[in-house]
Order: sequence, then structure tokens, then C-alpha cells
Amino acid sequence: MPDYRVAVCEDSEPELRLISDWCREIFAEWGVDAGVERFSSASALDAAEAEPPGFDLYLLDIQLPGESGLELARRLCGAGQRDAVVFITGSAEYALEAYSVHPIHYLLKPVGREALDNALRLAWDRRRPRTLLLRCGGKASAFPAAELLYLESRSHGVVVHLSGGERFLPISLTEAERAAPADAFARCHKSYLVNLAWVAEVGRTELKLRSGETVPVSRAFYAPFQSALVRYLNR
Repeated sequence: MPDYRVAVCEDSEPELRLISDWCREIFAEWGVDAGVERFSSASALDAAEAEPPGFDLYLLDIQLPGESGLELARRLCGAGQRDAVVFITGSAEYALEAYSVHPIHYLLKPVGREALDNALRLAWDRRRPRTLLLRCGGKASAFPAAELLYLESRSHGVVVHLSGGERFLPISLTEAERAAPADAFARCHKSYLVNLAWVAEVGRTELKLRSGETVPVSRAFYAPFQSALVRYLNR
């Protein structure tokens, strides 16, 4: 069973094939084990879901034959699948009504690969436990946030410190910071980006992680880091 299941519902066979293929390519680039299945109607999707809801993400054409994508999204929302839908449509007229079911995104046809990539990233970022995707060249590496302690700038790259080891990526700490959820990661030093979930104690010159490791804290980042940690604890 794939880690992440995606249902693409589209009644145009060429578009259905293209969007599904792009989804597979994008998730493969991220290193995510995703299963992408194609459906031409809501009834075809229902027939495949023995125990609905069975997918993590639904890409729905609003103008499906029979039950519309909007009606299907309402049903999914009622079944607990809120924030699990990306709408794809050739018309902007449904946008206001569509947002009543809290979609992740509303894409207009013809859908470009970059737009689809952005929508999938939004969906993946809402997944729990969170996963941090770091791009390096044309590839992306996925790190479960629950296992990521902190990132350290070193030797013209970043060392990703994990609960079970570490990994080096030839990217800047600034690039990693842009990719990290702003409400879950914060800098305590110009060379360190910390996962706030792992912080045990914070002092003026260093902080202690629940793993027992210590990370330096600089004067310039002390107050902003404290504020970020308070917001994280009070969310």
C-alpha cells in the first residue's frame, strides 16, 4: 500500500492521463511513495472505494458527468475529508461556491505542470505528520518533520540532523528555511534552523533539545526565537 493515495477524477481521457502522469512524476521527484489512480466519474471512484474515504487527496474536475466534482467534494467533506480536495475546472465561475468546501486549491484548465506541482505541495504540506521537502537541483528530498531535529549550515551546504543520523545537502540554510513550515521551524543562530517540537530548554547562549543535544543561540536571534517558540507552544 502506497504511503499517499491520490484520486484523479476527470472525464476527458487525455487530460486525465496527463494530470495523472504529472502527479506520479512530481511525487517520484520528491521521493514520495504515492499511488495515483484515475477515474472518469464520481460513480467510478465510489466503486473503487470499498471503505470510503480511501484516498488522501482528490483532484476533481468540477464538471463531471453525473454527480459533479463539487457535489462529490461536499460528500467527502461530510465524511471527514476536509482539506483533501484540489478542484480542476475550465471555468472560474464556480470558485466562490467551491471554496465553501475548503479546497486546497482551485486550478483552471489548461493546467500547467508548475501549477499542479504547487497544488500538490500545498496538499503534502498539510499532511500529518508533516514532511519537509528540500529541493537540490532537479531533485527533492523528503524528511519526516517528527524525526528532524535541526539543520546546520556547514561546508557550503546544510547538514540535516535527524533522530537517527544526519545527511548533507548542497543547498543554503536560507533555501532550507524557505521550504520549512514557518510555524514549526525557527533560527536560533545564523547557522542553525531548529525544529521547535524538539526544544526542551532555551538559554541565552544555547538551547537543549529533547534528544540531549545542544545548539548555540546567538544574541541577534535570541528574542525572535523565543517569540517563535511561544507562538508554537500556544497554537
